[in-house]
Amino acid sequence: MTHSRVPWYRQLWPWLLMLMPATALVGGVITFWLAATTNNSLVVDDYYREGRAINMQLARDRAAQSLGLAATLSRAPGGAELRLTGSTGAALPPFVTVHVLHATRSELDRTLMLAAAGGGLYRSLQELPLDGRWNVMIEDPDRTWRLTGSAAGFANALEIAAPRP
Repeated sequence: MTHSRVPWYRQLWPWLLMLMPATALVGGVITFWLAATTNNSLVVDDYYREGRAINMQLARDRAAQSLGLAATLSRAPGGAELRLTGSTGAALPPFVTVHVLHATRSELDRTLMLAAAGGGLYRSLQELPLDGRWNVMIEDPDRTWRLTGSAAGFANALEIAAPRP
């Protein structure tokens, strides 16, 4: 009885057995490469400093509350428009800063400077984005108060009011 000897590398079963470990190795290398080269802006390195900053932000929210501030942010022809109102006697600043922050992608974040046009109306030539999930922060030049809100695009006006006690 003649038995032909075929070398192992010409048989199918050793290659099938090596396929899964080889796939896992390639997947591991790709995962390591992605982790090493991609910036994850959702992770904060200094938690203690961030916690202290949160306490400062809460004080700014309380300042907006004491001034009775409310704002309506909307798209306008050729830019953005903000209507800011406050309680009687609240002095409105000559300009405000509006931070439009994408919920997950920091490279899409925008900062708009809106100048006073009189009567609590502020305007900017910079456009608001239409689509996406956005967090909005409006603050005065001295950063003594802030208003925060969120929007799913700016097709409609966004109304933000200081938190109530």
